[in-house]
Amino acid sequence: MGRIAKETINRVLDEVDILDVISQYVDLKKRGKNYFGLSPFRSETKPSFSVAADKNMWYDFGSGQGGNAIQFLIEHERISFVEAVRLLAKKYGIEIIEIGNKEQDNLYDQLYEIHEIACIYFENNIKSAKASSGKKYLKERQFSNATIKKYRLGISLDSWDSLFKEIKGKFDEDILKKSGLFSESKKGLVDRFRNRLMFPFFNLSGKIIGFSGRTLSSDDDVKYLNSPETFLFQKSKIFYGAYQTLPNIRKQNFAILVEGQTDYLRLVENGFSNVIATSGTAFSSKHATVLKKYTNRAILAYDSDNAGVNAAIRASYALLQQGIETRVLFFGNEYDPDDFFQKEKNSKKEFKQLIKTSLHPIAFIVKQKEILKQSATQRSLFVDECLGEIKMVSDTIVRDDLIRKLSNEISIPETEILNRFKSMKTKIYRSDDVDKSKIQETHYTSLSDKAQLELIKLGLHSPTFVKEVAIELFSNALLQNVMKTLIENIDKNYTISQLLEITGGTPEERNLIASFAIHSPEKGSQDQIVKDCVLILEQEPIKRKIQVLRDKIRRFEEDGSSPEVSLVTELTNLQKELK
Repeated sequence: MGRIAKETINRVLDEVDILDVISQYVDLKKRGKNYFGLSPFRSETKPSFSVAADKNMWYDFGSGQGGNAIQFLIEHERISFVEAVRLLAKKYGIEIIEIGNKEQDNLYDQLYEIHEIACIYFENNIKSAKASSGKKYLKERQFSNATIKKYRLGISLDSWDSLFKEIKGKFDEDILKKSGLFSESKKGLVDRFRNRLMFPFFNLSGKIIGFSGRTLSSDDDVKYLNSPETFLFQKSKIFYGAYQTLPNIRKQNFAILVEGQTDYLRLVENGFSNVIATSGTAFSSKHATVLKKYTNRAILAYDSDNAGVNAAIRASYALLQQGIETRVLFFGNEYDPDDFFQKEKNSKKEFKQLIKTSLHPIAFIVKQKEILKQSATQRSLFVDECLGEIKMVSDTIVRDDLIRKLSNEISIPETEILNRFKSMKTKIYRSDDVDKSKIQETHYTSLSDKAQLELIKLGLHSPTFVKEVAIELFSNALLQNVMKTLIENIDKNYTISQLLEITGGTPEERNLIASFAIHSPEKGSQDQIVKDCVLILEQEPIKRKIQVLRDKIRRFEEDGSSPEVSLVTELTNLQKELK
């Protein structure tokens, strides 16, 4: 899509009042020169979310995230950079200057418009005499009119071209092909969805991006048909109902995961506002990554047939690997959530009781697969399979807990499980199972690291004092890159907030800059702070050389021989340099 000009981004960051923006979501109270409140990204009781109004920056001490007003909206509303800038520009009356590919912008606008027209058409079909089978199905399912309207359910007619006729002439045929709503035939484009109950998918801004259609025909082998992969619809990271319930999931810090739209709507109608569904695709690591941004607790309420049990097992591994505390429900009788309410006439109270009986994923697997009744060889294979999945968990505390749980469930000593785990070779996973953008948190503990951090902090608040600092003194690659960015942009007079957008950088670099916008540098003469930090960094390579020489001399002494004179001389000269 076309890019928004830097001038517009700078105006937005200059003119937007970050307190005004964040106060719509967080109750902020002034403490010192900054403002504090409960994190909008996590459940907590003590305020750890801070806003530096003078720097137009925020920082969440609990999660280590931070940024400017644009980044806040991106994280909180789960919208794109462009959508966040547009939202703020509209609110503050700032004209948007765009550069780049207007044709690409136009493509997205047209695709959104096509999906909206299609949705309205499907909705209106509910009133049509030609949609009797769809109306009958809705009546049998007993969905309320409020639910049908809120989730914009509709019906595609049993026709090859009813939607095509509705849209034909309004858009180029090439755009219609890219929408995913039509298929190509020898006679031209035909409707992809025919004689189906239509469930629209919304993006997190509320725009329709695709559909799932449930067949209304008894002789159709394809029960559910989804939109194909398009510019708008990527099924491996899209949830059904996300637009409506993700805010509640974040608020409650708890998600109920189901397999399809019907189960989702049934739970919503029974008073659960924190439910979310995958639809027509297996739960993936990308789904888990998206969900992790909203909660660290989830319950899987999948179908109780063999396929549902296996899907729940795969999904639970993906969730655990993202550090999401996971439990699994089991309905029995091959029931799904819809059956639980409709066939058994259960209520919200009974479902809450069922939640209390949910199992840890490992306990669930052991019970459902009857692992304890299997042979020693089969149990051994199961342990290897489990450990292969556990190896993908990056959090060592969670990993150790899973190993302990596995040991308890199958009555094998924990030491034995640990030994097998340590001897395992790293498993090679499919590329889509690995979040390549994930950056491990770095802890800066050495005197050298602390000096580098202090110079960066000073550079953010009083940039002229660090203008002459030699970049080569920075031994930490990440910190060196941040400092290089600061020095290169000193003469451009960017604010810290603008610097985040102009320079880009990795998530860790951005969060580092955001955290330092909240913290002030050490008290005292800033010129002296620079001198002290530079001295530490200049002495660091000398100290490393001294340590190497000492190790060499010690090895001579341990062997009972005298060290070479040159080593002692070099050590003495280096020690003098430090004085």
